[in-house]
Amino acid sequence: MEIIKLVPDDDSVDRGPLVGAIDVGSNAMRLGIATQDFDGTAQLIQRYREPVRLGHDAFTTGILSQQCMDDAVEAFIQFRRILDQHHVGEFRATATSAMRDSKNGAELQRRILDETGITLEVISGEEEARLVHYSIARRTDLTNKFTLLIDMGGGSVEVTLCNDGEVVSAQSFKIGTVRLLEVLGQEGDFNTLLSEYLDGARKKIKEMIGRRKTDLCVATGGNAGAIGELAHQLLDTESAHRINRSQLKKTIQILTKLSLEERIRDLGLRPDRADVILPAAMVFHEIMEIGGAKQMVMPDASLLDGVILDMVDSEQRTFTSQRRNLLAWARSLKKKYHVSHRFGKEVARLSLELYDQSHELHRMPHRDRLLLEIASLVHEIGLYIRVGGYHRHSAYLISVSPLLGLSKREKRVLSQVVRYHRKAGPSESNEIFACMSDSDQTKVWQLSALLRLGIALNKERRGRVEDVDVEIDKQNITLRLEGDGDLMLERWAALQTIDYIKQAFDRELHIDLNLKADI
Repeated sequence: MEIIKLVPDDDSVDRGPLVGAIDVGSNAMRLGIATQDFDGTAQLIQRYREPVRLGHDAFTTGILSQQCMDDAVEAFIQFRRILDQHHVGEFRATATSAMRDSKNGAELQRRILDETGITLEVISGEEEARLVHYSIARRTDLTNKFTLLIDMGGGSVEVTLCNDGEVVSAQSFKIGTVRLLEVLGQEGDFNTLLSEYLDGARKKIKEMIGRRKTDLCVATGGNAGAIGELAHQLLDTESAHRINRSQLKKTIQILTKLSLEERIRDLGLRPDRADVILPAAMVFHEIMEIGGAKQMVMPDASLLDGVILDMVDSEQRTFTSQRRNLLAWARSLKKKYHVSHRFGKEVARLSLELYDQSHELHRMPHRDRLLLEIASLVHEIGLYIRVGGYHRHSAYLISVSPLLGLSKREKRVLSQVVRYHRKAGPSESNEIFACMSDSDQTKVWQLSALLRLGIALNKERRGRVEDVDVEIDKQNITLRLEGDGDLMLERWAALQTIDYIKQAFDRELHIDLNLKADI
């Protein structure tokens, strides 16, 4: 086990309660222990690393061998012992690409739980990107910059684009270092094979970035730090935390000429780093070139750090970060699919007003309010594909888009709310809706009903309704509208949703008008 102490031992310092995080990657497993400063900020004080390479089995046969699982369980037993020794009461264990790809990963999860009491959570590529971004945003100034984030793992690479610190696009690519070695091997013309293998990812990344040039490129992951240290050692770069593209190319040329044994002997690299550092450097260089990035910085940020920050931060702080990213994503998506920003904002204003004033009826939490807000902003994106049945196209585009900060369940609810903002209501004939829990089906009904009302009150995009007052009793929902003009069109449109409102809330809908007097 490799142990890295990040701050010196000092028993006189009151560090407060400790928290822990475990990152089960494709190349190794890591445990981080952190404390909170007086202002609540988390600080990693110690790291532990076990060189268990799940990716070897996951990316070749897709099945974790008995020996591989035994090694993983033994690593977790060691981690559990350390957590108990440090009296760490709160911790979270996450797994990424290798576990996502393993057909028998659930068996390993059960063994770890049975033998250590630790629940191992397999997170999505989107959640991985969110946590890495959360760490970077706290360690690096991203304001007023178009930033390219590259998180290099053993099984996947998460490429995230940020505008003024907010995520506008993210994509997970199966081009992690261990995966590349297992798929392409280490013999023959590796450079040519890698270039051809990256072709699909190259096109997608170009599409993500478009014509924009990056102001900043940020790289994370163990290989990023190792490359920075290596370039500093070999090329005498200014900092081990920064490298330009030409320096990275020179580093690649040096690594290419050295055998695996020479990288270990002459460069002092660990065996499980020496074999993956070349493909990592080549992928970093390729993505930098696509994004037009001249320099790459490697801050002390990581998935492990992001998990810890997510644990210790207040729910409000975490939610605010997630909401900012989702709103940025919505703006980016509307621009991509040529959707009216002004119309979406007006529908969101009205829908959220209805949501807030009817809370005593639906009693949904604030995260569902966010789903309604996003649905209001992007419900028309399907028009880009085809006008006929565009609500179904909108739902599909949401279902296949990376959404940082939403669980799979929340993303499914969001897509179905958009799916049912017009035309027929939810039906068991829709397989996606039918497989939802009763509570989520109710959410789809109620959120889509509020979205339908928000759209109706902005009928023909007139923006006439200035204020809505909602009154609820055991039988009725009464909306009192105030605004510019007679509002008869808006009233008529809202009344078209009577049957839908009845199904969603078991109430009759009534519309009263409070017209402005002519002066």
